[in-house]
Amino acid sequence: MDDKKETTTNQSAQPKEDRLFRIKSYIGGFIKDALDLEHGVDKLLTISEIKDKKSMSGANAWMLMCSIVIASVGLDLNSPAVIIGAMLISPLMSPILGIGLAVGINDKNTLKKSLAHFGMAVAIALITSTIYFWLTPLGESTPAIMSRTEPGPLDILIAFFGGIAGIISIARKDILTTLPGVAIATALMPPLCVTGFGLANGYGDIALSSMFLFFINTVFVSFATYVIVRFVLHFPQRDFPNAKEKRNNTIYISVFLLSIFVISYFPFSKILRTRDRDQKIEKFIDQVFEEKSELFDGKEMISSGDSSLLILKVYGDGKEFMTEDSHKSITEEIGLKNTTVRIVPTTNINEDDINGLRLEILSVQDATKQLNTIREKSSENDIVIEALKEKLATFRMQDDLFKERTGFIKAIYPDEISTVSYARGQSNDFAELKDNIPMYVIDWNKKDEDYEERQEVIQRVLKTQRNMEGVRVIHNY
Repeated sequence: MDDKKETTTNQSAQPKEDRLFRIKSYIGGFIKDALDLEHGVDKLLTISEIKDKKSMSGANAWMLMCSIVIASVGLDLNSPAVIIGAMLISPLMSPILGIGLAVGINDKNTLKKSLAHFGMAVAIALITSTIYFWLTPLGESTPAIMSRTEPGPLDILIAFFGGIAGIISIARKDILTTLPGVAIATALMPPLCVTGFGLANGYGDIALSSMFLFFINTVFVSFATYVIVRFVLHFPQRDFPNAKEKRNNTIYISVFLLSIFVISYFPFSKILRTRDRDQKIEKFIDQVFEEKSELFDGKEMISSGDSSLLILKVYGDGKEFMTEDSHKSITEEIGLKNTTVRIVPTTNINEDDINGLRLEILSVQDATKQLNTIREKSSENDIVIEALKEKLATFRMQDDLFKERTGFIKAIYPDEISTVSYARGQSNDFAELKDNIPMYVIDWNKKDEDYEERQEVIQRVLKTQRNMEGVRVIHNY
């Protein structure tokens, strides 16, 4: 009986093991098929196609010039739709994929040609974008332009995975339509256009930063192509003539990639430090104002070397907030080192101020009505009209606003400044006469050698204020 029972148990266990094995095999096969990139890939045809499309002469050169102009217009107008449209027609991706392919299959001739066509493409793009931004009547730094001047750590991931998608989309004909999306994601072209903007306007820092972003994108798109071609799709490789050349090729690739990571560290670390500082500033502001955040009216950060000055503008006189010692303890607590804090009161808003503003508005309206009446009556009163215009243009700065502006200046150099005076005057640079120029005269407690530096700092801060175009700072000792 026991033998029969054991036999029955073994027979029932066997089908269960077979079912589990079949399930595991099915799941394993499904995952393998899902991740298999080699299925349906014609490796020789893919190599031939990348080689054929890498050229930047003839039609491709014209397509590149057109796309560069369109992208530059989009940057100039701050229009993402126009920029995306330009990236869809750009052939810039092809020589970059050619570089990665050539390294992956050990093809020196293809590498040389891809590098030559890539250099030609960069030259065409820089010349075209520089000419555009040199001739355009706009040419201001828009948010779309400035966003291409700060490469971040995530740009490496975007470029790397964009390169993977690019080589896969060419190798697998059934997903060829993804290549335009790859061009958009890696955003190779806009940084080149921003470099042209920097060259045309003499902004060296913008040109270098945007060129570095383009360089990072290019390197990691090529590197991703190399990885897929060499280690995933296993494209056929050309044999090295000898072991020495093979070893040298490996060393060159390793040193190049290592140098890219080292070079990338410096701008990325600067960006991370800036973001960390901004987070600490926000945390500091939250602790200072607590439940009175509605009184906070903005901030200004001025850096000079290792030291920084944080100016906080508040509604009211600012006396209800913490003292300088309290500020120092909080900055040390949250890790905001070498930072001095100044709280500067903005205009006090009360009923008297509102009534005063109403009276001033009424006086301006009355003057405007008089001006219109004189115009309607006769053209002989041009002198009177000009006098009224001058009267309208030379209104005295309000006391509260004057107190706010001068307090803002003194907060920058609290111990050195004794008096701040303000006026609007005329200027003649012997090319044209200029009226109504805001001028600040600053009396200092002592004379030192920091005249030009102080003038530059104060003038830069004042230019951020409203109606301060062409402001001038005059120093008096």
